[in-house]
Amino acid sequence: MSFSVSFNPAVPSDAVALVSVDLEPGSDYDTLVIEACSALSDAGGSTFHIGGFGSDEWPLDVAYDLSAFMEQLPSLLVGVRECREVEVDLYSQGIERTLTFRPSGDFVVIHCDSRTDWVPNPECESIAQGELVAMLSKLAEDFAKGLKAINSELSEVAPFERWLDGEL
Repeated sequence: MSFSVSFNPAVPSDAVALVSVDLEPGSDYDTLVIEACSALSDAGGSTFHIGGFGSDEWPLDVAYDLSAFMEQLPSLLVGVRECREVEVDLYSQGIERTLTFRPSGDFVVIHCDSRTDWVPNPECESIAQGELVAMLSKLAEDFAKGLKAINSELSEVAPFERWLDGEL
């Protein structure tokens, strides 16, 4: 098994009423992500997945864990594309893991550090840089598609509306 991350949006069985959010004008990215994850969680049916380091399925939820990851996604994508080291802190209680992404030629070595009793085995995994960029880009697109599927106003807000078009 190797590192993987994905978001599987719910597919509503019928028309969903517009999911309205109460945002201040000029809300920052972190606030938008928190609101988006809350709306996706409330709508139900979506799943957030991370696997690797000896565990096929980490115990994650959409409201909090996905929010923590998505807050850091833009800097992670930029870092991976620019072959720079970047960290993602999955700080949620019970998960408490830091993933460090280090460039190594055409690959990215990911080191997992746990702050709980869970022990990653192995501590490091590698993935082709292009494969990781594609995986992270798909995650962003699927996130935006999830917002669109629940008819959330947030699907029309930057950066999510660009993500719907594959612009990352």
